[in-house]
Amino acid sequence: MKKPQLLMGPLALALLGMAFCLWSAFGNDINFCVTAGCSLYQDFSIGGVSLWWLGTTAFAGLFLLALVGASAWGVVFSALALTGDVALLLLMVFTAPCISCLVVAVFFALSFCAFRRAYADEERRGAQRTSVLLLIWLALFLVNVGVAIRSQNDVWAINELAPNEEGNIAPSVRMFFSPSCPSCRQGVDILSGKVDVGFYPVTESPEDLIKILAMRKHLDEGLSMAEALAQALKATREDVSLWTPDAVWLRFRLLRNKAHIFLAGSRTIPFFEYHGLPSMLVRQAKRAASPAAGATTSAGTHTPPPGSWDGTGAEPAFLNDDPIAGQCGNGRPCP
Repeated sequence: MKKPQLLMGPLALALLGMAFCLWSAFGNDINFCVTAGCSLYQDFSIGGVSLWWLGTTAFAGLFLLALVGASAWGVVFSALALTGDVALLLLMVFTAPCISCLVVAVFFALSFCAFRRAYADEERRGAQRTSVLLLIWLALFLVNVGVAIRSQNDVWAINELAPNEEGNIAPSVRMFFSPSCPSCRQGVDILSGKVDVGFYPVTESPEDLIKILAMRKHLDEGLSMAEALAQALKATREDVSLWTPDAVWLRFRLLRNKAHIFLAGSRTIPFFEYHGLPSMLVRQAKRAASPAAGATTSAGTHTPPPGSWDGTGAEPAFLNDDPIAGQCGNGRPCP
């Protein structure tokens, strides 16, 4: 009877995978997972059991099989674990990728390959057949990696954004605009310098690229957004260089901004994004609940409460205030 041999390759991989799952289950201190899927799957559970504990159990089983040299059973068990990981990868394709989960996926795939190699060596077999399961896993893994990389390519603001209290650059309002759009120009003129807003340009025509390049030049000279846009509308092809490395990189940024609008389900500009609850809605709700709000005069006309917009003037009063009420307390938006 052949004496079981310790399988060092599968043993080391299973031990590393088990340690990583335990580290994640107890909450790791190093925040290298930067995608939305990390938060989504951190507390995800199946039958009340966390994915990290399921992963720990699976790697513990692989560790024991490698310890006793059961290569055949190791192939079966690692194939079952890899099948479960394929299901998770497919779920992440339709939701959001998780970097930590992708790390665990690599350990499962390597463990499967290591057990197959150990079994082939033990049975003195030649070249191994290509595993269909491994090919499916690889395809889904690469798709998730691509989605994770794309999610880190954030949209680009033409104006310089100041960091918030947490040190992150996250404007309360995002406005996507085109220099050739009359409504966009009006919005830039109203919002420029008045609220915490990031301006994200897109192109509707080839001339827009010229205007945006000119806007960057005028912003570097110290002009405000409204002033830079007004000056850029006079720019011609002779005023800018369209094929410098910086201009080519700008084309990619503008395309990324436009893709963001399309992915959000919109096809029109100006396109606005609010990070939090607009404070004007909060104030309107408070005024509606207040007995003194909107009092009626003896002449029967409605008197707007102080600070509200009566429909006249160049802009609503809420544009002069922080447009985000904040959902995390103290009148600040959630980071």
